[in-house]
Amino acid sequence: MVGALARLNINFDRLSPLAKKITKIFGLKPVCHNPFMNNVAQLVEVVHNVEDSIRLIDEFEAAGLQPQPDYNKPEVKVKAGRGVGAVEVPRGILFHDYTYNEKGVCTKVNCIIPTNQNHGNIELDMKALVPKMLDKTEKEIELSLEMLVRAYDPCISCSTHYIKVHFV
Repeated sequence: MVGALARLNINFDRLSPLAKKITKIFGLKPVCHNPFMNNVAQLVEVVHNVEDSIRLIDEFEAAGLQPQPDYNKPEVKVKAGRGVGAVEVPRGILFHDYTYNEKGVCTKVNCIIPTNQNHGNIELDMKALVPKMLDKTEKEIELSLEMLVRAYDPCISCSTHYIKVHFV
């Protein structure tokens, strides 16, 4: 799993004091594999980030701000090439892969989004959840599975089109 819950499981001891307090309010302890706690982990991250931002601002103010030279825009020469990068985002890790031709036109893109990285976990969680709900109505089962997908915080298109339940 990638995203807030995975980061919380790995970095729990590094959380700010207030963020740790929030985990206690919601009963979130590492190592947690309950995907429905991902949204709580996101809240904990927000609290941690706000607290950490305030700390950094205080440090910058204490050190004193220095004037910066004017920004000079570099001269860019267009040429063919390929660039690959990875960045940590709220939902997990986003991988980018872009290819440009000699005119600077993007000719190929491959982005691997966190939802794709979570597919395996989502499927395993569904396989574990469904047998526990067989006494529910079809509508309740469908709603629970949709909630499970959304707990992983997929992009908006995946959150609305990810799952179609067929009963046999």
